[in-house]
Amino acid sequence: MRPKGEWMKRRLGYRWLMLFGLILWAGGPALPNAEGQMEMPDPRHSVQALALDPAGTLFMGTFGDGIYKSRDGGLHWEAVSEGLGDPYIMTLLVQPSGGKRPEGSKGMIFAGTARFGVFRSLDGGRHWEKVNSGLINTQVSALLFDSQGRLYAATGQGVFRSEDRGDHWTAYNTGLDDVLVRSLIMDHHGTLYAGTGGKGLYKRKAGQKSWEQLTRGFEGERGLRENFIRVLTLGADGTIYAGTFDGGVYTSRDGGKNWNDLNQGLVNQSIRAIVIGKDGALYLGTGRGVFTRSPKDTRWRSINGTLEDLSIQSMVMDGKDQIYAGTGIGLYKGSAQGDWVLLTKRLFGSKGGA
Repeated sequence: MRPKGEWMKRRLGYRWLMLFGLILWAGGPALPNAEGQMEMPDPRHSVQALALDPAGTLFMGTFGDGIYKSRDGGLHWEAVSEGLGDPYIMTLLVQPSGGKRPEGSKGMIFAGTARFGVFRSLDGGRHWEKVNSGLINTQVSALLFDSQGRLYAATGQGVFRSEDRGDHWTAYNTGLDDVLVRSLIMDHHGTLYAGTGGKGLYKRKAGQKSWEQLTRGFEGERGLRENFIRVLTLGADGTIYAGTFDGGVYTSRDGGKNWNDLNQGLVNQSIRAIVIGKDGALYLGTGRGVFTRSPKDTRWRSINGTLEDLSIQSMVMDGKDQIYAGTGIGLYKGSAQGDWVLLTKRLFGSKGGA
């Protein structure tokens, strides 16, 4: 039997190796500097998570520099990381408007981190507290509220659920096992879908005791089954969109029973984000920029325009169809016309804000 101390060293070494790999992935590709030499971007400037609250405040989670917020569409930023025990942010979630809030709460926000689990803020991000009781794995890739106010966390060892806004967590994994879960959505019928890193897509209906694996229609161009589901998005009509690690995007209109790919015209099939505009247009964040297609189109078109860094890590859209795209070097704001502006140049250059 391996000595306990050696086992702990190996386990900690693995966790730091995993984090190092995530840092390299989050940093994006090498970019030329002013002298034309290639440089790796600072991974702390990689924007891995974005969220908008009902008032339009934008929250930005970085991979090593904590969380920032802006009340004016990214023109000015405020660091909001007090009490945040892990600056490596994987996901952000704002409690939906109309939900029951604790007394004295001005706006509940949750942050899922790469190493130390879930953190919660009750005052718009100004102060944070760790809420991990019962959470046996603290690599948190996605967070989700259901219509009953229950909170779900996608972790490195399956899905966990909290019925008290994160104070306590219980495993929600029957039939799913200890698999890395990368993405979560819930449809209008209360069915939960989990995209995993290695075992494809699972679903669990409301009241169902276990998860079931969905397999039909996920064969990629090479004839191989797509098993890494990085992104899940739900359309207003109940259509499900699933973005894969390197096999493009798939869609289902029958609750996940059958899937078809939507990859025609897509020059890069590493899907990092899927958002839907008010007119039903789809927008994809990929490893080679942003693509869009209207409901009547059959092919994707690039809207990279003035986008300098094409390594998209996260995206969100406001009520005016303005797109915020997090990349390996910072946050851009743009539109379907491809007119992008880097919002974080002064913030990350001086640390003093814009």
